[in-house]
Amino acid sequence: MAEPSLSPDALRAAAEELSHTPDDDRIDRVAEVVTDALIDQAQHRALSPSASVVDARVAALKLKTDDGATRTGRPLEIVRGGARNPAERALLAALVAWHLETLLGRRDGVHALRSLVPALDWLEFVGHAPPYTAARETLDADVVARLDAVLEGAPIEAATPAAAAAIRALRGREPAELAPSPSRELPRADQVSIAGELEGDERRGLRRLLWAVLWMRPVRAVLHAVFSLRSPVTVSLDGDTLRVHGHTELLGRTLRTWDERFPLAGMALLRRESRFPMLPVAASVFALALGSVFGARSAIEGARAAYFPLVALGFALLFGGVLFDGLMRAVFPGVSGRTRLTVRGSDGRGAVLTALPVGELDALMDAVDARLRGTPSVLSAATVRDEVPAPVRHRAG
Repeated sequence: MAEPSLSPDALRAAAEELSHTPDDDRIDRVAEVVTDALIDQAQHRALSPSASVVDARVAALKLKTDDGATRTGRPLEIVRGGARNPAERALLAALVAWHLETLLGRRDGVHALRSLVPALDWLEFVGHAPPYTAARETLDADVVARLDAVLEGAPIEAATPAAAAAIRALRGREPAELAPSPSRELPRADQVSIAGELEGDERRGLRRLLWAVLWMRPVRAVLHAVFSLRSPVTVSLDGDTLRVHGHTELLGRTLRTWDERFPLAGMALLRRESRFPMLPVAASVFALALGSVFGARSAIEGARAAYFPLVALGFALLFGGVLFDGLMRAVFPGVSGRTRLTVRGSDGRGAVLTALPVGELDALMDAVDARLRGTPSVLSAATVRDEVPAPVRHRAG
């Protein structure tokens, strides 16, 4: 539910308090923590920021809970526990605006900021700590102009013309640019865009198996948990081109950005997976059951007989069952219930995307189908694949 709007005076007062703090570098890091926590809240559509995300970012940036304190309060404690009044909300919004200005000052800041726009749209809509309103009230005119330029060039993540019009209004676009009244027609191609996570380049056969075992599960999980490794990505249909762009960040710092474009006329595969494959599930259950029963039995009998090799065999069977289950989840991500989109061009380039909203992904697939009906392409019913189509999914006839 949207919050009551913050007054310009409250936002300016919060920015004035921040301007009087003695250490700008420390405020930069506090603003980064606040922004990261609110972006994470927006991406998960949560009621409040995650305390664990705040704690992890505070530890990573070597901050203390009283850093950045103003007359209104301590920002890190406020974002961790939730703002309780308009003054605290204004302080958080001013810190987000501060961080947006910092991003725009970096060499790769425009790309990093563009990847955050869907989450910023949500924060502006909810109104708890509206970033666009705060930026326009607290930042210099040239910074606001650069921010507006980024927002104008960012894709609209909306499934209907009415939703696209609402997002344009949130970003401050003129009413004359708004889409016509709502309809039940298929969304226009330039209005279909989805935010998700990059799993990696598209791999097949043995390369996929080795990558899953040696990289995706163990190493990437550690980097994600300890060093906040993330690869947010946006996929959108821009005319006759499927665009995949985003960035990889570690400890909140951008490592690289990418912007790949796949013309529909030269695309070899577009596959959607969102259901639970039966064979991997059955194999995982069988391996877990076998490892648990025989492993536990061997370990107990070995312990009773004081025979170490039998105990070791039991634990090996237990570990083998768990390892096989993890391997099945890595090779067949549908076991985890995560929607997955595989894109591959005829030139060999490809990408695998996960954590995509099912409804929005359906809209994207429908838009691709509609576009292909009027555009000659190597794509066909065999290459635009929906592993298990949703029962109520609309298909244009």
